[in-house]
Amino acid sequence: MKRLLIALAAAASAAIGPALSASAFTPQTSAATLAISWLHGQQAADGTVAASASRTEDTVFGLVANGQSVDGFSTAGKTPIDSLRSHIADEEKTAGNIGGLIMAVSAAGLDPSNFAGHNLLQDLACGYNASTGAYNDQLFNDALAVLGLPGGAAPTKAVAFLADSQQSDGGWEFSPPYGSDTNTTAIVVLALASASGLTAVVKDRALTYLKTQQKASGGFEYAAGSPDSDPNSDAAVIQALLAMGEDPAGAAWTVAGKSALSDLLTFQFDNGGFGFSRPGSAATAAPDALSTTQALTALASKYLPVKQTAGVMPSTCPAASATPTPTPTPVPTPAPTPSARQLARTGSPPVGALVGLVLMGLGWRLRRRVA
Repeated sequence: MKRLLIALAAAASAAIGPALSASAFTPQTSAATLAISWLHGQQAADGTVAASASRTEDTVFGLVANGQSVDGFSTAGKTPIDSLRSHIADEEKTAGNIGGLIMAVSAAGLDPSNFAGHNLLQDLACGYNASTGAYNDQLFNDALAVLGLPGGAAPTKAVAFLADSQQSDGGWEFSPPYGSDTNTTAIVVLALASASGLTAVVKDRALTYLKTQQKASGGFEYAAGSPDSDPNSDAAVIQALLAMGEDPAGAAWTVAGKSALSDLLTFQFDNGGFGFSRPGSAATAAPDALSTTQALTALASKYLPVKQTAGVMPSTCPAASATPTPTPTPVPTPAPTPSARQLARTGSPPVGALVGLVLMGLGWRLRRRVA
């Protein structure tokens, strides 16, 4: 009888599974496989992808989301996880770094409480500011930290910090005074969804904002005023829409037969890589690791975290960490001109000092976290 009940439960679960993922579109397996093949050529002998921890982590997410083996993605016997182990010091510089690392370790089926001699959950807990509810004052980093938390472990104040930072237009901004952008909005939506903090009001306002950022191409601009969509914003918004129960390729998000998914695919080159500029759009158009790694999870019709972190968050810091080094604050930059509002490689208006800052460090998860 017990076995029969288990079998019936499994059958029922299989029956309702499709209904629970009704917003998902058909995974773009061929496109993802070609992209992963191209990325393999960007892997160094120590397992690092494109000389970047963020690109390496994004590759882990993409491999797992597309049902491919992380261990099978190797050069000279070294996998992306080997790379993350060997560069653990760089990956623990901010709460955002730690959150991204936890997501990659969890996606690979490993224990984040025992990785490369570190309890990553403990390290993340020690970065939490209970008085403000922030793991990092910069929203992009803070959202990454929240995404790395085990299910149900997000402090109420941490969820409120993110939700209360929503702008009047329904989006979220990378940092003042740049205004809302689709990439920061997407990562915060993912964090709130993961932490069960996406209320109906916050969700509706976010959806309204994102709709205003959709271009005639069906894709999404980085921020208001961008003349065209870009692959990073497409991939980011696709994930956010999925997390909110929307179908990114459905009628509600289709413009003249074009969607963010179809637009994203226009940025893929014949060799499999994705580029910030479409093939043939310019003499310098070429694939790059940032655009390619960020496309992978979206192509799989999945969103972050690919696997929810397991474990229990420590409630206190060890005595040795009673006075942790404060998370570095980004150095203030001069007030930008109206046209200098967007982050690295997303959107097309001039981007001034912020572009250099983010190109060196951020991706849309999704861009490398600012120290």
